[in-house]
Amino acid sequence: MRKSSVLRAVSALLATKGLASSKHTGIKALFNQHFVKTGLVPKENGRLYNRLFDARQEGDYVDFVVFERDDVEPWIPQVKGFIETISQLAHEP
Repeated sequence: MRKSSVLRAVSALLATKGLASSKHTGIKALFNQHFVKTGLVPKENGRLYNRLFDARQEGDYVDFVVFERDDVEPWIPQVKGFIETISQLAHEP
């Protein structure tokens, strides 16, 4: 199964801080605990990550799920901003 760019970005960020999990839910929990709750990542980005995580879970594990273009298209600029924020954090000491 292919990881999404968002999951890869969050996993990479966690790795730069010595954090890791073998489970997607663990990655989500570590990200929220160490970055969203501490204010290093804006809450809006945390909510976006949680929405994307839930959508990915639904798409992978629920039968007959269809994501409509009008629902998904607004996520594109949000994801670009999210990846930029994560990238900046990953390059900080």
